[in-house]
Amino acid sequence: MTDSEHAAEVKVIKAIPRLRKKLTIARWLTRGSYALLLVTLLANGLLSATPLSLMIFTLVPLAIFIPGLRREHYKTLSMLCFVTLLYFMVTVSNLFAPNANLLDAVELVLLVILFGAAMMFSRWKQYSLYQEDQS
Repeated sequence: MTDSEHAAEVKVIKAIPRLRKKLTIARWLTRGSYALLLVTLLANGLLSATPLSLMIFTLVPLAIFIPGLRREHYKTLSMLCFVTLLYFMVTVSNLFAPNANLLDAVELVLLVILFGAAMMFSRWKQYSLYQEDQS
């Protein structure tokens, strides 16, 4: 392979303007919505007298991501997005139930914020790691 062919294969990624600021905003949005979602799920379970076993079953799948979120692994953030979609489906179903309450709507809003923020945080984190490797 010649140098020109090798150069053609190298993937060029454009620098994202204000990447550090975007990472900071996405980090805080992700962490904030994640923490508020856990609190909201707990409060909703307590107010609706959900048994402890079901509350554990509800909270543990999200709690698994805490170590990866603290270390800011982009793969953890991507997996959190997939799990968030499952919670989104359940929450939308709960909103259309006859006994829906305000916390179900709050959960939905937090899930949408968490999904968007975690998705962009993951993507921007990948870009920042790539840029660090290139420099």
